Amino acid sequence: MEVVSSGVASLEIPGYQILKKINQGGMSTVYLATQRSMGRQVALKVMSPVLNADPIFSERFQREANIVGQLSHPNIVAIHDIGRYRSLNYIAMDYLPGGSVADALTRGAIEPLEALHITRQIAMALDHASNKGYVHRDLKPENILFREDGSAVLTDFGVARAVARTTRMTSTGMVVGTPHYMSPEQARGAAVDGRADLYSLGVVLYEMLTSAVPYQAEEAVAIAIKHLTDPIPRLPARHSLYQGLIDRFLAKDPDQRYQRGLDVVDAIDQLLAALEGKPPGNATKLNNTSVRVSSLLRALLMTLYGTLCDRLSAAWARWRDKPLHQQNPRAEQQTIMRFQQVLQQNTPSKRRSWRLATVIGAAAVVTLIIWGKNPQWSATTTSRTATESVESVAHSPADTALAIQENSPATETSANLIQPALREETGTPISASPPITKPGVPTENIADSIPVPVSKPEPTSAPVSKQAPATFSLLVSVKPDDARIRIMNIVPRYTPGIALEPGRYDIEVSKPGYSTVRRWIEISTADINLAVELERKYFPGRTFQSPLRSGGRGPEMVVISPGSFTMGNNQRPFTSPEHKISINKPYAIGAQEITFNDYDRFAKASGRALPSDENWGRGTRPVVNISWQDAQRYASWLSEESGQKYRLASEAEWEYAARAGTTTPFWWGDGSAKGKANCRRGCASEFNTLFTTSTAPVGNYKANEFGLYDTAGNVGEWVQDCFLGDFTNHRGDARPVQLKNCELRVVRGGSMREPLRNISSDYRTGLSEQASSKEVGFRLVMEL
Repeated sequence: MEVVSSGVASLEIPGYQILKKINQGGMSTVYLATQRSMGRQVALKVMSPVLNADPIFSERFQREANIVGQLSHPNIVAIHDIGRYRSLNYIAMDYLPGGSVADALTRGAIEPLEALHITRQIAMALDHASNKGYVHRDLKPENILFREDGSAVLTDFGVARAVARTTRMTSTGMVVGTPHYMSPEQARGAAVDGRADLYSLGVVLYEMLTSAVPYQAEEAVAIAIKHLTDPIPRLPARHSLYQGLIDRFLAKDPDQRYQRGLDVVDAIDQLLAALEGKPPGNATKLNNTSVRVSSLLRALLMTLYGTLCDRLSAAWARWRDKPLHQQNPRAEQQTIMRFQQVLQQNTPSKRRSWRLATVIGAAAVVTLIIWGKNPQWSATTTSRTATESVESVAHSPADTALAIQENSPATETSANLIQPALREETGTPISASPPITKPGVPTENIADSIPVPVSKPEPTSAPVSKQAPATFSLLVSVKPDDARIRIMNIVPRYTPGIALEPGRYDIEVSKPGYSTVRRWIEISTADINLAVELERKYFPGRTFQSPLRSGGRGPEMVVISPGSFTMGNNQRPFTSPEHKISINKPYAIGAQEITFNDYDRFAKASGRALPSDENWGRGTRPVVNISWQDAQRYASWLSEESGQKYRLASEAEWEYAARAGTTTPFWWGDGSAKGKANCRRGCASEFNTLFTTSTAPVGNYKANEFGLYDTAGNVGEWVQDCFLGDFTNHRGDARPVQLKNCELRVVRGGSMREPLRNISSDYRTGLSEQASSKEVGFRLVMEL
């Protein structure tokens, strides 16, 4: 039994070692704990003891455990244990260390593609819950958490209900839900189903894209009225591509929304395919849309053409005296694939049922005529059945399970074998049906890449005995040891020594903070032992440039490792007292100051006036004449363009990177400053003469030991902090100093107009955040 002090009373739960408190709400407190029997970390949700006497909250707590216990889905939180100890009700569930969507939104809008992937995963979770007969009723950013690998997980089913039950709680007149995310039917207190959850998911998608909810008001009633009456809001122009999704999600009438989660998945998949320039894949579920008769005729003609080609090839082989005792084992499969390819190319349209029946009947008659004359057709029935079972694997795990149950015993043997599904070598999954091809283009190379068990025909009608294909083990050894291993083109999860049939397999090894390794291997006649060592994605000293959504790349960044240093200088009035600073996390900082090339791109994209270059030249010179607020706007724009989090450095981060591990005022020590900085006196700079002074292009002088250029002189640099007269109340970590009414912001590093003594690593001054100066620019930090 473990005991932990909660600050009010001691908490004890048998079988759990409670490590720390993660979160606390009005109904319960969540702790990080170790479940001793399993040796795993769990989130231990403990109901507040004062609520035990309230039957409403006790019912909610028990209901959450009961509902989630019936739901098994990778995007729904899993429950490991439920119990009661003394006056404490508790639930042990998955520990999700990646934070929530709400946490991500505190840093601004989420990158659109990431928002789509989150929406897609939660839509699959909602579809699973709906199929089980449950409505979540309280979907919001706080209830969408992330695993360590970044996958989204739906949590908090405390107010979920079976569809057939009332939407109100035991207390009369209390409507369940959070006003900003509540569907119109919830706001009216009407009956709800899974489409109400999809409405809430649409609100969350809107908020992820814009960092604001679509309907806002001071009172809950006013918000509910807006959900009922206000038109669907428009997304900003830059996100207009996703307006169609929002319109379907937020339709007032449930019949006009997506009808189930898989409809959302299909819509997002089609949009992602369009963005990538690929043809849309198959629908997630069976789609009984109609097909034009002309399409069926084309399919029939191509089927006849392919079959005749096969027969002519056989005749040619017979004429050349080649052995014909075994027919091409993939002929039937290729014919089926040709037929499917044509059907997928055409847009569904209405047709008369008698015309469709006529064409299908004709296809069946011709097929029987051609294949009925083939003495080997009956002998290859088992092979065709196995082919169909392989195709079913590519549709969905649920379809696979259904196929295994319905097939014959011989088919079950083939269907249960682990075989590689068809994928491109780029690692992008191919849709369940074959890729779209033009009529007349051979598809043998596509068919050949699908492994199909083949049984040789026998001259007699006796049953053909089949041997299960040989299997070989795959063992992947990884560094670091806790990296995740996945086989991307099969359904079963990787386990050490997994038995696999001969074929090609797409292996992915990943871990947050490391570069993902993905490679194809081929298993043929022996076991495979594969060793993979991941490289850190952001190791100290690494330089990189983030790709931008509109093309090109962002400024060059260099990774800085954690560490500690003494900040300040007791010999200066504004930099004392000296104090110890600890940098606990790595970060990336600009190798150079932001240039006119960098800033002008932002200004043109946002319609802002270009800052003056003082006739010194633009290009690779550091941008000047921009305010602290302008620098903040540029950082926000760059974050949106790159999908990364860029910001101004804190004063501590700036000085730590500028010192580069030194304790002297200058990063080059006590030697001469010549060739190392651009300043007014003492640097012997070619950009400073008796009568003229100008900035130097970035990178013109030597970099410090961390790889940063121009931290001394050239231009002063804005940082995040509010300017105070000294460091008396300064923190011991890297967080910036922020005040409610901040009038001055810190400028570090000195400029080309300063003497040598004012460009040291500890030099600082203050300037109004609205002011701009020809001596001040900035560099950015990217959070890792």
